[in-house]
Amino acid sequence: MLETTPAPERNIVFFRAVGTLTEADYAEVFSPAMGAVLAEHSQFRLYCDLSRLLDWDESSRWETGAILASNAHRCERAAIVGGPSWAGLALMLRDALPPGHYEFFTKGHQAEALTWIRTPA
Repeated sequence: MLETTPAPERNIVFFRAVGTLTEADYAEVFSPAMGAVLAEHSQFRLYCDLSRLLDWDESSRWETGAILASNAHRCERAAIVGGPSWAGLALMLRDALPPGHYEFFTKGHQAEALTWIRTPA
């Protein structure tokens, strides 16, 4: 399951993965939330808390990171917080974002990641 805030904070979109991510999470939560922030802002910031992620459907659009990859030039920064099952999805996110615009944080460092994502570039 993927959770997000109903409205972005400035140009920041927040996601938290819980359990297993599916194609429906990508199509019904991730893509619309990203589309909304991209429609309103020329640049975006992304916060992904994957610390409660158990698994993800690698045959889904999660594998390609399509919406991120096609808008990588608009990414100001991304904070990715992870736990034991996050490596594959975190690597996909990393590959879809421009080098130097993201930071990885380990589980338990959500506050540090939030501070970093909110700090002016």
